[in-house]
Amino acid sequence: MNSWLSIGKSNSVPYLQNPQIFRFFCYILSLAIQNKVGRESVHSDPHWEKMKVGDKTALSEIFTSYHTDLYRYGIKIFNHPDLVRDSIQDVFVRIWERRDNLGDVQNAKAYLITSLRRKLFENKAQYESKIYEGTSVEDEKETFSFSSAEFMEVEEISAKLRTSMTEAINSLPERQRELIYLRFYFNLPYAEIARIMEVKEQTIKNLMQRAMANLRSKIDRQLWDGIDNMGDLMMTLFFLFRKKEY
Repeated sequence: MNSWLSIGKSNSVPYLQNPQIFRFFCYILSLAIQNKVGRESVHSDPHWEKMKVGDKTALSEIFTSYHTDLYRYGIKIFNHPDLVRDSIQDVFVRIWERRDNLGDVQNAKAYLITSLRRKLFENKAQYESKIYEGTSVEDEKETFSFSSAEFMEVEEISAKLRTSMTEAINSLPERQRELIYLRFYFNLPYAEIARIMEVKEQTIKNLMQRAMANLRSKIDRQLWDGIDNMGDLMMTLFFLFRKKEY
């Protein structure tokens, strides 16, 4: 029975015949991710409270901690660096100016992503007239599209499966692609994703079910034979999403 993990030897077959190893790998990953999600969901960023009382150093720490992820998210919506960078700056300026009126924030990352998403669409009109190499900024790249080159190459994952998975994700409707990105890359709970995408939580859960069903039908079954959970595959793929600096 074929799987997508290799034995780890140079002469090994592309897919491991032992899916139990994959399940163990996913179990370890899930523990790490759940621990991280738990900390982010239950406890606010320690710098957040300091920033609210006027600590500029704390604001700088928050910016440093989240800027890369915010940029990665923004550039997936609009492939226009100036628009994304200016919108991120606007978000932090607004937070600083209104810090006295900010409520409790349990998940700083989700709050910032929500704020950036709204600001991007507010600022888009200012950039609609800008042309880059003869193409409008919003037409340069399909929203929330991915390439296999964006994921780290590791011996344990075959290039064929990585390519198949990214092609399958790109074939999904836009909102399903955004949901997968928020869920499996940012590790956000459904409640936070619902606030970001401005829909009910149950709508997000239903959308995820459709996305997983679509992926199961599109990815070559032989590449993940013996693996029961498509979510495990997505979690592992986005665990390997490259951490580029911007």
